[in-house]
Amino acid sequence: MKEVEQALKGANPDYAAALAKIKPALTDETTKNDPLAWKLAGQANEGIYDSFFKQMMLGSELSNDDKKKAGTALLECYNDYLTAIPMDQHPDKKGVMKPGKLVKGMVKTLSDNYPHLQRAGVLLFEAGDYNGAYDVWEMYVNVPQNPVLGNNAPKADPDTAVGQIMYYQLLSALSANENKKALDKVEPIIKSGYNNIDTYVYGIEAARRLNDSIAMYELAKRGYEKYGTENISFIGELINDRLNKEDFAGCETLVAEAIAATPDTNTVIKSQLYDILGIVYEQQNNDAKAIENLNKAIELSPKTAKNYYDLARIIYNQAVKLDETVETEEQRKAEVDPKLLEAAKYFEKAYSLDSENLDKIPNILYRLYYRLGDGYQDKAEEWSNK
Repeated sequence: MKEVEQALKGANPDYAAALAKIKPALTDETTKNDPLAWKLAGQANEGIYDSFFKQMMLGSELSNDDKKKAGTALLECYNDYLTAIPMDQHPDKKGVMKPGKLVKGMVKTLSDNYPHLQRAGVLLFEAGDYNGAYDVWEMYVNVPQNPVLGNNAPKADPDTAVGQIMYYQLLSALSANENKKALDKVEPIIKSGYNNIDTYVYGIEAARRLNDSIAMYELAKRGYEKYGTENISFIGELINDRLNKEDFAGCETLVAEAIAATPDTNTVIKSQLYDILGIVYEQQNNDAKAIENLNKAIELSPKTAKNYYDLARIIYNQAVKLDETVETEEQRKAEVDPKLLEAAKYFEKAYSLDSENLDKIPNILYRLYYRLGDGYQDKAEEWSNK
């Protein structure tokens, strides 16, 4: 340890080499409880972070590998010092525990570097180390209340600023597929006063991944109460809940209220609401009302692919059901084929607007044109190759 201590006091220390040299002392039975070992490890990690920070201040762009090294080093500096501080406590003559000579410097470092924890998290997030980013920001959130530091802890930033960092933790946890961690951050973010509609959106996504339907519903309800139809997913979740309970009247009432509350200028949202209402009527086997509302959706937003897709799907299903009841080929050509062609028109329109997300349409159209038979073989072949 003395060799590392002397190296770190030098004019131009090799912090990475010092860290590598002190690491065995952190697990060795004779030194793992020595605060100096942890203090030296923290000092080396601090130096690694500082060297990268100076590069950034001089305008250098760090590689993702260096961003990860920098962010990890600052996190480990905090972990090392927070391990060392409780070890360097000694009783005075009255038996009262007093901090040792190493504590003051470590506490000052933790306080001085507190704002850098935000930056370190950003570096790790940019480098794709989402768990690391979450952990650094968790340190930022908790250090001001850490009992090890007592009255010497750095002063916490305003609640809303901390809430914003917790929101970044939510994003990090989702990106790392740590969905329980993500969901657990939602309530503290809301309580902090940091307002961001995506807190609810991403919270619902975390709950969805966890198959937590109760949390999904509650967050959708609260999100809808606070933001209305600014994000259509809230009312979508509430509608799904009612559909699952076969509360169709409740669905219709909820959508009607949302339509009335949405300004006429917000045509995209209103279009989505009419699309939802169309689906509600479809669930009740009321195709006429479903088609009526889907046509309203298309009228309001003629470039929204889903509106055409849902309309095509309902008309296609009508054709399939009708095909099961007709008795002659003449009836089929007179009654079924026109509906199939109408459905095809809307399927093709939907695909022209959003081929990426509606990649099942080519197969649907292949089967549709194949069903039409003579005269449509070329169309069937065309869609089979897409």
